[in-house]
Amino acid sequence: MNNIKRIVIFTLFMDILWLTVVIPAYPNLVDFFHTDYFMISLGVTLFALFGLFSSPILWMISDKYWRRPVLLISVLFTFLSYVIIALSWNIYIYLLARIVAGMASGNIWAVQSILSDISVDHKERAANFWLFGAVFGIGFIIGPAIGWWLLGYGVKIPFIVSGILALLNLAFIFRWVPETNKLLDKAKKIRIGIARVFKDMFVSREKKYYLVFLIVNLGIMIYQMSFTLYLSKFFGIWWEQSWYIMALFWLIMVINQWFLLKPFWLKRFSNKKLISISLFWMIICYLWAFIFPWAIPVIALVALSSVFGWIFRPVFQNMMLGNRQDVWVVNGNVSALSNLANIFWPIIGGYMIDVNISPFGLVAFLIFLAYIYAKKHLTSHIA
Repeated sequence: MNNIKRIVIFTLFMDILWLTVVIPAYPNLVDFFHTDYFMISLGVTLFALFGLFSSPILWMISDKYWRRPVLLISVLFTFLSYVIIALSWNIYIYLLARIVAGMASGNIWAVQSILSDISVDHKERAANFWLFGAVFGIGFIIGPAIGWWLLGYGVKIPFIVSGILALLNLAFIFRWVPETNKLLDKAKKIRIGIARVFKDMFVSREKKYYLVFLIVNLGIMIYQMSFTLYLSKFFGIWWEQSWYIMALFWLIMVINQWFLLKPFWLKRFSNKKLISISLFWMIICYLWAFIFPWAIPVIALVALSSVFGWIFRPVFQNMMLGNRQDVWVVNGNVSALSNLANIFWPIIGGYMIDVNISPFGLVAFLIFLAYIYAKKHLTSHIA
């Protein structure tokens, strides 16, 4: 691993760490602000909504004026959002902080695009995307554990620590992260109109990829963000216990991304075959998770589906990029689509659990639709 990649991976790890340290604190904000879970989840929706508008614009700016300043701005806004939360005294100040974070969200996507910039070919880019997933998983194992410990000193402490981590990362990026965009397009016009911002998603050659990605991502997010609530409502598993289960999922994913990538998946299967395999087995796993009435088989099936989900995402995104030089156009649109999915999952997943309906049937159906659409319209890429 070269020095630039080590620097970028460390930046990514810091990003994931401050993101996950605060996760255990969110349920406690309900009592702190004397509000309900809907208002706390509304913060997620607002973050995603503002990120939906800001992400593609940031990526266009990065093509015109370099990547590094955009990454610095994104981390700076994240730092400011944690400062606001640390100083907040009511729920509306908290919601303002989530809006501030969403206005320049994209630091994690920025790191992924830098990894794409420094890749010498498609194969290395795919490997870098898999490495991205492994680091993501490690952060989700370590961060919440630190958050639980910090929570013992006060509900605001995890947010203060995350703000400090963001500030340290800001200094690290400023000092060590190099500019990787060697193909600046200073003639590019910055398109502010939202209709024009999403033009690529509807008229570009990648538009069918975007639709598949959106449907799959929406399905996965519906289950991921409501899974702890699901375990509590259907099986009486406490939130603290369910987090250990989620940490086990991330550990399995890390092992898969780190140790099975080159010797097994990439060696034995082509990219198009990996996409087909991952979609098919996600459908099977989620369908059986919907049918089984027992906790252990459901947990095992969801763990297996997570492995295939993390196979699908980097391979499919690598295919979307193809030979394009302006990778941030695609990555910016992918970021916006992820935010679009994040707007809807609190409403859909939360409602289904409230009315005692397992979300896994809907997840399986959505991924099935994506699979059928991909087989029909992406026949040259989906086996």
